[in-house]
Amino acid sequence: MAGQICKGTIATIGGNMARVVPLDKEDKATPKLVVPWHLRGDTGELEVGDEVVYAEFSDGTGILLGRMDGDWGEYLPKLDSDKITDSGVRLAKHKHSGVYPGGSNTGNPV
Repeated sequence: MAGQICKGTIATIGGNMARVVPLDKEDKATPKLVVPWHLRGDTGELEVGDEVVYAEFSDGTGILLGRMDGDWGEYLPKLDSDKITDSGVRLAKHKHSGVYPGGSNTGNPV
């Protein structure tokens, strides 16, 4: 299946799909293209009018590859250490006893 890498401007965006107007065809938008997880919502901060690069395939499918301005928003979601728990232990409040400062290394994880 043949495809091509293109550059264009976001015409519509919703959820995990977007339509893009190619820079060389200012009147006709692409079919809906997949927006990968790292470009959705707060991580990608994509908006209508943003220039993007995308791959479009001969079967009418495609995927956004990135922003042309190089801005990636936060890229990875922020983690709130006070809300992260494992087996009921809150990461932000978790402390170990018997630890001494210095140049030593810890043992391997169990």
